Amino acid sequence: MPLVSKTLEVNADAKSILDIVADFESYPEWNDEVKAVYILARYDDGRPSQLRVDTEVQGHAGTYIQAVYYPGAAQIQTVMQQGELFSKQDQLFSVVEMGPSSLLTVDLDVETSFAAPALMVKKLVNDALEHLAGNLKTRAEQLS
Repeated sequence: MPLVSKTLEVNADAKSILDIVADFESYPEWNDEVKAVYILARYDDGRPSQLRVDTEVQGHAGTYIQAVYYPGAAQIQTVMQQGELFSKQDQLFSVVEMGPSSLLTVDLDVETSFAAPALMVKKLVNDALEHLAGNLKTRAEQLS
């Protein structure tokens, strides 16, 4: 499956956006598909390094174990280690500050663990990405 990416201008500073992304346990407050997030492990500096994410998407419940990485000062990445429906699910959140607003880019790389037409999977992943990025933008702008 090719990488799907979405970039949005957000009326919030980069730090505020990254703080929302890094506050994993609050995801259920702004992302209706996430039912609960539990931090399973932390790096020595206290940042989460592994998560359990309970979801419900279109009536299908799922549990995912994700590793968390911080590849750059303005980036947070999650990489699925275990889950249902997907053999791969990597997300990269990147933020670039531009004065009073910021550019948020969310990259999503997914491979399903079941046979499905590539165009159908790409549409589903793109719809999920639109939903995630839009909810994150709304949350950041509400809190700013």
